[in-house]
Amino acid sequence: MANKKAEEQQQEYVEKQIREAREGEYPEHKDISIAENGSMVNDMEDLKRLGEDMEEMATNSEDQVNGIDSDPKQ
Repeated sequence: MANKKAEEQQQEYVEKQIREAREGEYPEHKDISIAENGSMVNDMEDLKRLGEDMEEMATNSEDQVNGIDSDPKQ
């Protein structure tokens, strides 16, 4: 992926998530009465999914190498 522009990488990532959602990779949303507002995860299933998502994300250093800046810069 390093040879691709940042915009192309982002587009591929989004398309992958859309494709996986269509294929049933992601479970249905929880009912609002069950979800815990203000929490990143509501149960172990959410925690595992978040961990997998975080593993797929590039680090800030990797983003900088690929020409992507933090937004907003802090």
